[in-house]
Amino acid sequence: MLLDVDTRGAESIRACKDPVVQNALADVFIMPPGLEELGRRLRKRGTEPEEQIATRLRNAALEMEKWSDYRYTIVSGSMESDVEKFRAIMRAERTLSRRLHIAPAP
Repeated sequence: MLLDVDTRGAESIRACKDPVVQNALADVFIMPPGLEELGRRLRKRGTEPEEQIATRLRNAALEMEKWSDYRYTIVSGSMESDVEKFRAIMRAERTLSRRLHIAPAP
């Protein structure tokens, strides 16, 4: 299951004591290379007024401080490279020994 949540939502999920949730969790923080680049990307879209961009940048700065709380972090480059990095994480997660259910040899 893939969930798109903010840092507070991720904290809430990580705080869950259910071992099924804890064993299944592979949290990924996706962040821009920096606030300047994030501002450039937001302005390039042309979908928000400058005041809203300023608010988003302030919020992003606070959220970016939490990157090390996550198991994985992707520093965003191009959409294609971000997707490939995410897929690589998912491939690795599927092959973790603790996730495999292999019957013992007879």
